[in-house]
Amino acid sequence: MKGLTLKVVRTNKTKKLLQSGQVVIGAAIASPAPEFVELAAVAGFDFVTLDAEHEPLDDWQLANLIRAADAFDITPIVRVPKDPDRLLRLLDIGAQGVHVPRCSSVTDMRQLAKATRFYPLGERTFYRLGRGGNFNRGLTDDEWSRQSNEELLVIAMIEEASALDQLEAMLEVPGVDSVHIGPKDLWQSLGMPSAEMVDKAISKIATAVRAAGKQLSLQLQGFDSVDRQIERHRALGANMITAPLIGLLAREGEALVQKIRRNLHGT
Repeated sequence: MKGLTLKVVRTNKTKKLLQSGQVVIGAAIASPAPEFVELAAVAGFDFVTLDAEHEPLDDWQLANLIRAADAFDITPIVRVPKDPDRLLRLLDIGAQGVHVPRCSSVTDMRQLAKATRFYPLGERTFYRLGRGGNFNRGLTDDEWSRQSNEELLVIAMIEEASALDQLEAMLEVPGVDSVHIGPKDLWQSLGMPSAEMVDKAISKIATAVRAAGKQLSLQLQGFDSVDRQIERHRALGANMITAPLIGLLAREGEALVQKIRRNLHGT
């Protein structure tokens, strides 16, 4: 019986859509349940962002979430703190994208590229024995490292005031594909000023990101003003939009409960 032959580096469908100028939509998942990943795929989302920054998801749980994404053909992106060792493990597991918070300097951007890219863009440790490398079967080392660089989607999160004066230099660092703006932490870092001041800072970041030829990523902040948020995101030039799956479930669940109660009680 012949061994199973697989293409070592899967095509990153989300990155390909972005490169063709399309908008991609993702679901932020803060649960170890693979069913949430599968539901996001069935619902038509392009990617899932697995949030291990704020939630206690361990690497084994993330591995199973990534497997679910592979099975349902949706792009798995891991959101984890700036930890080169953990980023390496998750890439070796098969993550197709990384979403790293608190990138506030040129050094942060360089370290992110260094940890996640192979030569010539970085110094990612070479390892192909895991599932991310198809257990060392298929492509040559040269082909695998080159295609891994091409298919990986690297997202740096800008959410601190200290980045505002360094934007141009930060965005010149190669190996970072997209910038995600974190409005709540940016607001806090600015000293919790008026919404108008925060909007100005967000607009400054978005303008710099577009000028640098990077992708712009934003997340819906709740679901009470979705139309206004989408209009604002579009005006900023965002082409990656993420919706928190738990928030969506809570909102739709509450609406359904209220509807059933009104119908049952005739009010």
